[in-house]
Amino acid sequence: MASAASSADRLRIAIALTALKFKPADESCASYVLQLRSIFPPSEPVAPTSDGSWKTHALALEKDLASLKEKYDAKRINELAVPPPSAVDPPPNASQSTNRKPKKKTADVRLDLPARTSLEGVLNGLASQPNYILEPGSDMLFSSFSAFQQVVSALQYSSEAAVTTAERSLLLSTTKRALCALANILHPILCSTEITVASQTATLQTLTNLVHHLASSALPLLLRKKNTVSPLLNKLLDALLTSVFYPVLESLSALSNRYMNFLFPLKKSDTLPADVRPDVLHLFQCAFSPLVSIPSAFQANLRSTLALAALREFENIFPPRRPAAATALPQTHLARVSALARKDAIWYLCAVLHVLFAPAEDGSTSGSAPAGTEVFARRIVDAFSRIVARCRRCQEGASVPGAADESGPNEAPRNVLDLEVIDEVGYGMILGVMERYWRWNGEVQ
Repeated sequence: MASAASSADRLRIAIALTALKFKPADESCASYVLQLRSIFPPSEPVAPTSDGSWKTHALALEKDLASLKEKYDAKRINELAVPPPSAVDPPPNASQSTNRKPKKKTADVRLDLPARTSLEGVLNGLASQPNYILEPGSDMLFSSFSAFQQVVSALQYSSEAAVTTAERSLLLSTTKRALCALANILHPILCSTEITVASQTATLQTLTNLVHHLASSALPLLLRKKNTVSPLLNKLLDALLTSVFYPVLESLSALSNRYMNFLFPLKKSDTLPADVRPDVLHLFQCAFSPLVSIPSAFQANLRSTLALAALREFENIFPPRRPAAATALPQTHLARVSALARKDAIWYLCAVLHVLFAPAEDGSTSGSAPAGTEVFARRIVDAFSRIVARCRRCQEGASVPGAADESGPNEAPRNVLDLEVIDEVGYGMILGVMERYWRWNGEVQ
């Protein structure tokens, strides 16, 4: 039995009969159909946007979804922040009240939560400082950190067993949203090509306090057991890597070049740049220290991941090797400034590695780290070997045992400004970092 025609099928039949009604008598049906198809081409689905782009529509939907999720999280935060109702004592039994003396009536004792810290009020108070300027996106920073503080304040007064998985997920989403707002202010400072000013230093100091508070508050609540790593904690570490750690490591070389070029310009200038590199390094330390303050299974992998990122930036400072017969680089003003910037970048990257390979407070090493750290160790050693191979050991061009000499004993040392060469000072810093790594790794006692 044939199925009944749907409404769409009936509409198609009606259109076909109407078109057939106006077919010229001297034209065949096949040519008439081809003519209609050329006049009325089949329509293609178009995105409901002004430009008709599906990509624009997808991005708009993602933005709407993020906005709805933020509103939903705000509703859950308000529900979480409401204290539980106080217990009400049942009415006394009439038979017992005649035999017992009436008890002295006491007021119900209710545990009131301490007043929550208003980060929005604290950050707005910074506006009164002479060197502090509110950056674009500060409103998002205020609101996201206020929501984060509300969740942390509510969960800190709950027992560990009482904190549910849904509440931990809520904490993670508010933490990632706060990190995103913080990164929106941090990244323009790191990537700017303009001269640095004192207000950027003050902003970095504020962001340093915020990221330390963020990591130190969220980590204990997300870290259930010290010897396991939960998926929520992995997501927090990924957010910290992409929002804070990687951008900071990638900016150290660019910040050194920017500072040196403004400090020693070709034309004399009365404007001196502000050096934000110490504050950037301090921000890195403050974001990293809470993650290693609690013994846990992810520490060794986190240190190794950041060390490989720092060593990669170390190698990116220097261009590919030139042929041995190439002439020495001219000692121009720009070359001398670039050489100073490279030395500074090497120092800051060595300082980062020095922080990463700091020994644990209990004296333990990475020998008790989870499986898979051998791959990290091999890659770190390979990176150190490539870097050391580009160092000048001393003025006479002597090399360490086992390394091939690039110049003969009677040849003059290579140009100090050669981009391929790390000078004696940088070589000493690298050796110090390598020794610290071997001690942290347990290879050297």
